[in-house]
Amino acid sequence: MNPSTPKNLITRSSILVLCLFTLLGVNSTVFGDDEGSGIAGKEPASYPLSPNDNWDLLKILSLNREQVIALWSQAPAAPMAELNGHYMGLVPNHGDVENQLGTGDYMYNEASPRGFWLGKAYQATSATEGVGYNRWRLPGGKVVRNGRFATKMGTSLIDGKPALMMYYGAYNQDSTLVDEIRKLNDYVYLGLGSTEAADGTRSEPGHFMLVGPTDEWVGVSDF
Repeated sequence: MNPSTPKNLITRSSILVLCLFTLLGVNSTVFGDDEGSGIAGKEPASYPLSPNDNWDLLKILSLNREQVIALWSQAPAAPMAELNGHYMGLVPNHGDVENQLGTGDYMYNEASPRGFWLGKAYQATSATEGVGYNRWRLPGGKVVRNGRFATKMGTSLIDGKPALMMYYGAYNQDSTLVDEIRKLNDYVYLGLGSTEAADGTRSEPGHFMLVGPTDEWVGVSDF
């Protein structure tokens, strides 16, 4: 990847703005109104939503869980070769203070066992398969790269349509977590993740979004 190529990397200014918006999204009770109604500012995205819309950062963060899932169901599979490098992770929960707080504590908390989620990384190993990992920030600013997964173009476990599949069980035999990635727009990707229940069905999916690449692939630091 050429770090000077605009099509391959988000500009530094965009990254700084996105970092600010990420903090707003997971700490909405600090930046919202006195009644704790969630993120102040732009109105929530409204239906009908389309992957063909102009997806600026404000609009991305105005989405709620149901809207992310609706967009994901319309979007095409993310191309294997296109996902290359580090991507910033977001979990939009506009207007849902309970989920904003829960996500903030579980995914964006340096003091948690996981740390503050920075996002995911991808590297293709063939036209249809690849590898990846998650990135977390720990107290003191230390960044670890772990939570590895194998990627493969395949069929969604959620709706049976094409998706870029992420299998965590490839590196952790106890994990049934599978993330599924589809492309919303240039540099913007939608993800749903589910686990296997005792009866063999899949859990209700968790949602997230990826924006990038922000920088190049490095490799795991902690297995």
